[in-house]
Amino acid sequence: MPKLANATIDCPMSQADVDAHHEASYVRTPRENRIAAEPATPTTCRRDYEAGADVRATAAQQQARAQR
Repeated sequence: MPKLANATIDCPMSQADVDAHHEASYVRTPRENRIAAEPATPTTCRRDYEAGADVRATAAQQQARAQR
């Protein structure tokens, strides 16, 4: 992590606080991958398929409009 040359004159934060803030802003915590955590079973696949019915209907309508 590169250090900043110095904090701006009107900044109430110390250089150490500025550096710590910038370093903390680069820290990322990975999120759990729901797809990898849940096994692909016929039940879960059916549930996902049924949950996407509105999305498929919208996509079909958009495709039909585009082909006119």
